[in-house]
Amino acid sequence: MPIDATLSVITISYHDPAGLARTLDSVAEQTYAPLEHIVIDGGSGPIVEKMLGDAQPSYWQSRADGGRYDAMNQGIDRATGDVVWLMHSGDCFAEPDSAAIGMAALHAAGSVRDRWGYGRARIVGDPVREGIEWGYSPFEMRNFALGIRPIPHQAVLFGMDLLRRIGNYDVNFGLAADHLFMLEAAQAELPIVIDAVLCNFDAGGAGSVRSQRDHFADIRRAWDAAGYYPWGRRDITDLASRLVEYSARSKQFARSVLSRRTRIGGR
Repeated sequence: MPIDATLSVITISYHDPAGLARTLDSVAEQTYAPLEHIVIDGGSGPIVEKMLGDAQPSYWQSRADGGRYDAMNQGIDRATGDVVWLMHSGDCFAEPDSAAIGMAALHAAGSVRDRWGYGRARIVGDPVREGIEWGYSPFEMRNFALGIRPIPHQAVLFGMDLLRRIGNYDVNFGLAADHLFMLEAAQAELPIVIDAVLCNFDAGGAGSVRSQRDHFADIRRAWDAAGYYPWGRRDITDLASRLVEYSARSKQFARSVLSRRTRIGGR
């Protein structure tokens, strides 16, 4: 059955011409139609205009904004599609039919404007994790909210009516505002899990190199902002989170020690 829903791909960028070029090419290669591409650049100016050349997106701007989440909100406000996909500068669709696969999965689950879903992301740009795929199935609300089974934001599709119900990304929350946003989305509507690698995720971004300490501190702040506690009570949930964080940091330390010994032994 043909899908006539319009997909709005939103790309935010800031002084990243090489990454933006990769993303522009990836969007242009998509077989899905109708598709509009919106580029919100944080003020790179003539560099962006020169680079776009003949490959003009549906809308683009290059001016100062209030940061990544303000740029994302501006992009969503400009979108005219039924479904929104936030594909940041440097990130790319995994294959030319990735958008079509995502839209078909959302369409099969009902009205695309009221639903959301995610697939898997493939990590690129990190020699240690290159090629690793992540994106957990099935979706588990408690473990997602605890930060154990995160959702790859660049592999997510949001129906426009659902976005309007949730509201904007919190521009004051920090680097984990996407996690908070998806936690609020999951409270409104459980996501569809798509069994496919939908994007190549550039692991060089700021949100990709946060410490475990910062990650779990943001997770705990998100509970208060969303009014959702995985174990019902704030104190019990906090204790569970501290245990999870301790385990994660211990494993990370053990991996770093093993990696260091391997490097020394190989000399």
